[in-house]
Amino acid sequence: RRLLQQLEVAKCSKAAPGKSPAKAPAPTGDAVTFELYWRPEQDQFAQTAKIAELEKRLAQLEAMVRCEPDSQNPLLVGLKDTSLVETVRVLQAKVNILDVAVLDQVEARLQSVLGKVNEIAKHKAIVQDADTQSKIHQIYETMQRWDPVATTLPDVVQRLLSLRDLHEQATQFGQVLVHLDTTQQEIAGALKDNTVLLAEVGAT
Repeated sequence: RRLLQQLEVAKCSKAAPGKSPAKAPAPTGDAVTFELYWRPEQDQFAQTAKIAELEKRLAQLEAMVRCEPDSQNPLLVGLKDTSLVETVRVLQAKVNILDVAVLDQVEARLQSVLGKVNEIAKHKAIVQDADTQSKIHQIYETMQRWDPVATTLPDVVQRLLSLRDLHEQATQFGQVLVHLDTTQQEIAGALKDNTVLLAEVGAT
């Protein structure tokens, strides 16, 4: 215990660099005297070496636990090529978001958004239903206007068929007239030729 006390005294002292003897009080009886030589620069060097060793181990630990972030995992967004300490900090911030009070606020906002979405869906359904009813009404009015025409349509079709037959007969009759006219002209020409021949015969 006395040695530890002397070590603490030696560390707290602001002696100049070099050998600084720290002597214990005068021994009494069979007490053992220790002399301690402390170099502050050696203590600082040892501390720097320990820090470097810790950083090396931390880097090895980061290399062991580091994994490629999954793009589909929202908890791993923004953690690519980050140190272990930074990863822990980011994950802690994301875990804090899952606090009950924050979740209640998020749930309240989601309920509000869902209510608005439902209102929009209902309004859209009403508008679509009104548009559908309007189109049905227009079609019904169009059918009502065409209903009298539809009742007379069979008679119109029958008349058109009759007119088609009559037109075909007229076409055939026209062809017959043309043939008769041609025949008449041929007969007239033959009579004329015969008349000339008779006149010539009578003259002789």
